[in-house]
Amino acid sequence: MKNPAGITDGQMVFFEDPAVDKLLGMVLALAGEIYVQRDRIRVLEHLLTENGTLPAGAAESYRVPDAAAGEWRAERDAFFDRILTPLAADYLGPEATHRAAAAQRRAAGS
Repeated sequence: MKNPAGITDGQMVFFEDPAVDKLLGMVLALAGEIYVQRDRIRVLEHLLTENGTLPAGAAESYRVPDAAAGEWRAERDAFFDRILTPLAADYLGPEATHRAAAAQRRAAGS
């Protein structure tokens, strides 16, 4: 795609709307960060297993204790609220993510 008028900062252009290109850049940057985190976790798991601190497969077989499950779920819900609220607010109203999370909790019986 050719460079839309006014884009002169040396950045590659893929879409007519510069905001979409910026969003693509953000997604790719986050993907890179996620890969780094996955790689580091892999190294740490390997070191913990190799040194006998944890048995192989311990992370995969771990179950959240019942006493912590509610807190972990609340943290997860808050995380997704922070991520989705700007988008949902534009299209569904400012309380949309909260209503959706509450409906999901009711459906899951939690």
